[in-house]
Amino acid sequence: MWFGSKRRDSGEAGKRGSSLKVNARLSDRKSRQQWRLRMGVVIPLAVLAGIALAAWLLWVTAGALFWNNPTYTLRELIVRIDGQVITPQHVRDYTGLHEGMNLFSTNLVRVQQEFLLKVPVVRSIVLTRQLPSTMIVEVVERTTLARIGRWGTLGVDRDGWVFSYRTGGREVPVITGGAESALRPGVRVDPVIMNAIEVVDACNRTSVGERIRIASIDTSAKAYVELYLAAGERVKLAWKDMGTGAPGERRELERRLTHLADALRASEERGRRVVSLDLTYTDQ
Repeated sequence: MWFGSKRRDSGEAGKRGSSLKVNARLSDRKSRQQWRLRMGVVIPLAVLAGIALAAWLLWVTAGALFWNNPTYTLRELIVRIDGQVITPQHVRDYTGLHEGMNLFSTNLVRVQQEFLLKVPVVRSIVLTRQLPSTMIVEVVERTTLARIGRWGTLGVDRDGWVFSYRTGGREVPVITGGAESALRPGVRVDPVIMNAIEVVDACNRTSVGERIRIASIDTSAKAYVELYLAAGERVKLAWKDMGTGAPGERRELERRLTHLADALRASEERGRRVVSLDLTYTDQ
């Protein structure tokens, strides 16, 4: 009996030992999993905290070196303007630049973008820091190529940008017949008005402009533009690829304007004056 009891006790003890070993392994495995989970949270947080600390230190250091450094206080603001509308005071008002501010306290790219939105008559503005205490602002205004609307107060440049027209300047051709009521400073004209702009520009940059003096252009027909010349001639004009932006469009327009200039010269040599001329024909 004693031996049998001993064997049973021994077997039960073995089972308990095995059970303890299994439980210990499970407990170790769970502990490792929990540790990995904690590390999976702690490590990214530590990395983010390190990045934030480094960024803060960089910001504080940069501030001490630049935008909080009295060495870079703006003492001279130089404004150069190519044009007749904008004044240095306009530039100061719209950019917010002034003596006494820090050269690095303003984002120059943002200032340039906002200035161009506020002042459509300006084609470009460049701001340059000259350390330690000077800022140079260079402004180039748009050149008025034509006026929109017979009694309108809007001008347009070679690229089709619309801006307020300054009366009292040089006389420019008038473009009518487009969607004038929809235009406002800061927008671009539609392709119909661009056709008229192409005509005026071609006359300005080539020799045909010496004979073809445009008073106004009517774009209401859309299939062609109608020129009213300074001497009273009335000319319907169209050209190949008109309004398409094709590579050869400008060349075709210049060729057609050369025909017009030749016709005007020939009539003048004969002692006659052209009243009306149709140049909407095709080569055929």
